[in-house]
Amino acid sequence: MLSKIFSAVAVSLDAQLVEIEVEHKNGFPGFEIVGLPDAAIKESKERVIEAIRHSGFDFTFRRILCNLAPADIKKNGTVLDLPIALGLLASSGVINAQIFQKTLFLGELGFNGYLRPVKGALPAAILARELGFNSMVLPAENFAEVQVIDQIEYYPVKNLMEAINAAEKKITPADNRFNFFQEELYPFDFSEVKGQSLAKRALEIASAGFHNILMVGSPGSGKTMLARRIPSILPPLSLDEAIDTSRIYSVSHHKALLEKGLIRKRPFRSPHHTASEVSITGGGSIPRPGEITLAHNGVLFLDELPEFKRPVLEVLRQPLEEKKVTICRSEKSQTFPANFILVASMNPCPCGYAFHPTKTCSCRPNQLKQYYSKVSGPILDRIDLQIQVSEVKYQEIEKKEEASEKIRQRVLKALQIQKERLGEQRYNSEMTQAELEKFCALSDSSKKIMEQAMERMGLSMRGYTRILKVSRTIADLSGEKNISDAHLLEALQYRSLEKNISSMGI
Repeated sequence: MLSKIFSAVAVSLDAQLVEIEVEHKNGFPGFEIVGLPDAAIKESKERVIEAIRHSGFDFTFRRILCNLAPADIKKNGTVLDLPIALGLLASSGVINAQIFQKTLFLGELGFNGYLRPVKGALPAAILARELGFNSMVLPAENFAEVQVIDQIEYYPVKNLMEAINAAEKKITPADNRFNFFQEELYPFDFSEVKGQSLAKRALEIASAGFHNILMVGSPGSGKTMLARRIPSILPPLSLDEAIDTSRIYSVSHHKALLEKGLIRKRPFRSPHHTASEVSITGGGSIPRPGEITLAHNGVLFLDELPEFKRPVLEVLRQPLEEKKVTICRSEKSQTFPANFILVASMNPCPCGYAFHPTKTCSCRPNQLKQYYSKVSGPILDRIDLQIQVSEVKYQEIEKKEEASEKIRQRVLKALQIQKERLGEQRYNSEMTQAELEKFCALSDSSKKIMEQAMERMGLSMRGYTRILKVSRTIADLSGEKNISDAHLLEALQYRSLEKNISSMGI
């Protein structure tokens, strides 16, 4: 007897519908799965047989054939355990095969018949709604992440028997009343950072326009403390951004982050400097998201920037410009989103004390050249704000600092101006050339300032446009319609790293 049942597997950040055909017939005992299954799916036959037996079914093992259609797409993961088991029971006549219509099934089975959570549940729910499925049977632990997708009846189950009862509609679907709320609480606050008024101002500008920023300072000056508090002044995720971000983490199988449902806080990713190119950009024989995609809609923090391998930094060039990354492999090519704020930090020299007011730098000129050569000019050119983080003075320790909430209110006002100007979820850092000409017009005096700056600083055309974008953000924070000389001069002072490096004789 032939049975058919539907499931879905994760492909990139989306889900691919899989039709599972199972036939259980007389013949030499065996269990064969065809349709480009990976090793995890091939091993599912052992889990399926044991789960059926431990669930109390009197199961006679005969010849079993299982086809995963479409057969030209490689299937991976353990998400097909449950539908294969149900298809096998239906083809054996144990349950009615008609109960599977318009229902999507997914779940990993244990030997005892219990269901474990799987990756890609959220993309599968999105696909089910698009294709007109009425219901979805899935592991109970995956229910929280799919609740946001409406128009579907969900049956979160804990074991194989509950899944059968759900398929037969012997149990009621789960209550799917979903209320989205924006998470605003964050464990770190700028009030905890003493001094660093210049750095805080630069981070406020970066957050208000989604600009990339580099902090250069001696060890212990507070660069990491500042970076970790950036999410506390960023705007909360909108519903669309939360779904987009959660979809990425769903296919990446970050269970701990999805236990309470959608991700409501902006991601903050801080990979170690030993990370490889593949772990940063994504990859594999079947391309998977890397750190820059996991940081989508949030912050990618690269601490000790020159300690990263140069090839790792160079692969960031295109994503920083295009806000996406395309991974090409022999089997498939995938494009992942990568719209993040790059926050980087580094010491001014290998010993760390080149700019220190009292401590003496012990680095030789050739060491300095080697140190700065790890960060190429094209990468620096893509970083909008480059600031020096100075040492905190004793007088600043007792001073009460501004809380993140107050800074965030200014950021939100600037973002509202950008929303009215550019549209939903677009920022000044993403302005096109036409938008630059329209919204970043300079006065005659500002044009003269920019001309002198380009001559003295040797700015590229990219550097020129990025200074205009930062100036526009500074004007938005001030609530002013036009870019003034003061706004432009402030933006220019955040591009002074090359000047400081040249003063060191490099």
